[in-house]
Amino acid sequence: MSRTRPRVRTWRRTLRALALIGRARAARSGADGDAADRAEGGAGGIDRTGGDGDGLLHLSPGPHGTALREDRGPLAPARLLRPRQGRLGDCWLMAPMLALHETAPERLRALLREEPGGIVAVQLPGMDRPLRVDRRLPVETGGGFCYARRHGANPGWAGVLEKAIAGHVAGDYRFLQRGLARFGFELLLGERVRTRLALPSAGQILAWQAEGRALTASTHPLSSLVPGAAGPLPRNHVFAVVGADARSGHVHLRNPWRPDAVLVLDARRFRRGVLSVDVTAPLR
Repeated sequence: MSRTRPRVRTWRRTLRALALIGRARAARSGADGDAADRAEGGAGGIDRTGGDGDGLLHLSPGPHGTALREDRGPLAPARLLRPRQGRLGDCWLMAPMLALHETAPERLRALLREEPGGIVAVQLPGMDRPLRVDRRLPVETGGGFCYARRHGANPGWAGVLEKAIAGHVAGDYRFLQRGLARFGFELLLGERVRTRLALPSAGQILAWQAEGRALTASTHPLSSLVPGAAGPLPRNHVFAVVGADARSGHVHLRNPWRPDAVLVLDARRFRRGVLSVDVTAPLR
């Protein structure tokens, strides 16, 4: 067996292969799908399809929650606040949400439909029927919501969307952690998204944004070693790409941990600290 270091290209392909796709569940409909969901819930102790006959996805509080509490705040008011990632490691989902909020927020609003009794129907593109969830969301010991939320406010649409996707794709919050941004986009849009390992220039980013495309940028395991005035980049993390400066070559990012702040990277740090960029089709 060769002891030589693997080529960077091979290493990057390996990272792409470590996606959540192995645990992802395809959308299923009809009696067969219901039976399979009930079997999975029974085996894993998670009732994903409403074993009490209510037709809802029921999830446990997950790895950081201690109980569930109803979110009584606004769901999706006229002005959608930016989504903020909570304590789950699901930046692969939250960064695409943030990128869509910057580019085509109406796409996010269209996924949700309120029903009587505090129920929300989440219609992911490509699914035959909506995912129905209540607004009982995980809280920490002190009673504060601990996962996705509207920045500076209650969980609202971001918490409901995260809950529905956790139940559908991963079976529970715990298994929603770790994945690739392209799959987050594909869940939210129902369209294939292209991952580019050849990083774009600032001019190309601006051209894509002018076409109405949403973009994310993913860091790699060694990104924290890349120096910069703003401190180290978090490793294995996904950012929304929200702008660029063609003259300086700087790239503007939003971190789903702090979505209201813009992180500016010079071209050198962007090339060294970012592994890949995911680009959607034009959305408007």
